[in-house]
Amino acid sequence: MVAGNYMDGDGLFRQYGTSKAVPTTMGDYLSYGETRDIEFTVDLTTLTATPAIQGNTTFFPSNVFVESVNVDVEVAAVGGTSLSVGTMRTDRSTSVSNTSFVNALVTASMTAGASITLTGGSTSAGGAIGTTTSFTDNGVYITATAAGTYSAGRVKIRIRYRGIGTITQ
Repeated sequence: MVAGNYMDGDGLFRQYGTSKAVPTTMGDYLSYGETRDIEFTVDLTTLTATPAIQGNTTFFPSNVFVESVNVDVEVAAVGGTSLSVGTMRTDRSTSVSNTSFVNALVTASMTAGASITLTGGSTSAGGAIGTTTSFTDNGVYITATAAGTYSAGRVKIRIRYRGIGTITQ
């Protein structure tokens, strides 16, 4: 954590100073019908083998069915070996799974302009795709990790999910 940031007694992550002014790059977008999308951009050059939370204000809910994950490559990946997208509990230190949504998507497939859709059972599909989530917390942070070091690369990730029953938010 950045100096001055901390978890308060209620379990809320508090940001101060320059880290508070950094806008989030992640959002849960309204779409009419039964599906929802969480979308965010990942700069591969900032990733390491340690899970990095991608958005401090967006949580992936529990008890929803994950239909698919789409990876749009905006800048071709250079260096590194693979990208994984996972989940972390709200304590910001306990990883649920580093591969919930994307499981070691190889660099060779991340060419500029590529659009990779991962569905249950497909190559590099994470364990949550095609299943109903059940997290201990009500929601979890979304994380990203890299195997190796990237010198270039940026991808847009879209996680499509639907509620079991009516989504009320």
